[in-house]
Amino acid sequence: MTHTNGAEEAQDHLLGWLLPDGDPVGSLAQEDVERFCWYELPVKWAAEPTEYRRVLTTLAQLLDDAGRPRAAALCTSEATQEILAAWQRAPEEGRAAFQQAAAASPVTPPDSGLLVWGAVMGIDEAVARTNASRLLEQALDDGVLVPGSRGYAAARISCLERWLTTPHPTHDGRTPLAAIHAERRRTWAEAPPAARRRLRGPLADLLATAPKAPNDTAEPLRWLLESVGDGVTLTQAGYLPRALAIEAAERYDWYLPGMVPRTEHDVARLAELHELARHTRLLAKRHRKLSLTARGRQHLADPALLEDTAAGTWFGDGVRADLAEAAAAALLDGETALDDLTTAAHALATELFTRADGSAPSRDDVRHFLWRWLRPGEALGFLTYRDRRHSTIALTDTGRAAALTALRARAHAPRSTPGG
Repeated sequence: MTHTNGAEEAQDHLLGWLLPDGDPVGSLAQEDVERFCWYELPVKWAAEPTEYRRVLTTLAQLLDDAGRPRAAALCTSEATQEILAAWQRAPEEGRAAFQQAAAASPVTPPDSGLLVWGAVMGIDEAVARTNASRLLEQALDDGVLVPGSRGYAAARISCLERWLTTPHPTHDGRTPLAAIHAERRRTWAEAPPAARRRLRGPLADLLATAPKAPNDTAEPLRWLLESVGDGVTLTQAGYLPRALAIEAAERYDWYLPGMVPRTEHDVARLAELHELARHTRLLAKRHRKLSLTARGRQHLADPALLEDTAAGTWFGDGVRADLAEAAAAALLDGETALDDLTTAAHALATELFTRADGSAPSRDDVRHFLWRWLRPGEALGFLTYRDRRHSTIALTDTGRAAALTALRARAHAPRSTPGG
């Protein structure tokens, strides 16, 4: 009689932990079972390791009785035993084993071209991720997804992306993707410090709608990719052929009037394009032959993809990208003098960064980073100088779309820290 009462008490404890609202066992998601078996039991559950097997056997029986054989099998699987053993050896080993197993689980929503899940999530994203996990679990139960079958990985992503782009009542009739992006934009716009909030706040609504990529976006880059095509022979110094340097100089007025460049080195904007195309793997060098890659051909066939890559590379990351935000925000309001761009970026830099000696960045520091953004921007056809004598700069039509594309990508990026 005592044994029966003990078993019932163990069941009640499990159900109270896993289903505190009294929901039926059959409603328990596999993701919740995994988290309990692989993390909560060894870290949060008040039990000795010698008791783990009894607890897991009890949970497996409850799930089996509820018609959940796959989740039941997980409780007593060899993988679960290995993870629990890792926790007993060392906390860092256990955490690594848990994270690796969770990432490989068929019910863990994968990253895709539409969305990379954040390490830190807001409420909308966390709810969407939970619902996505249940979607995948249901597809496994229905036999729509079969792990290990041909095309399984692609089918899994396709299933998820259909769901992400279908309106859902949980998100007030918006698609889960739209809800996640809206939440990320809010977090992005509200991220400290104050200078950043002042900069990003007015942009948040502007970024709610994706700009239409012009067909001629990054036209100089497109020209270079098409000109290289199946291959050109680089010079001994690794430069593009002189004929291409001359054509670029004439086509875009990139050299002194009446003079003819000798090498790519004489045409700074062409050198910027060459470096960008190699960096983004649109062009590849083998020995002295430079050729268009498969990725490059894909970009030539898709203006939106070319814009995404060109805009993202233009903004870069780290300090350059933060200062590019400030410069782009100023330019979206209209043509701006370089001194005013420097002032806008410097206001942000003094709140975001310090130099190695602890002092605030100088205007010259900021101008240096801005030039690293302005040069490729002009080479890509995104920026133009209205008045070179006074360094008055403006976004071209393709540049405006590219700036919005890059800012939108940053606003929608996954979060890795609570502050965004």
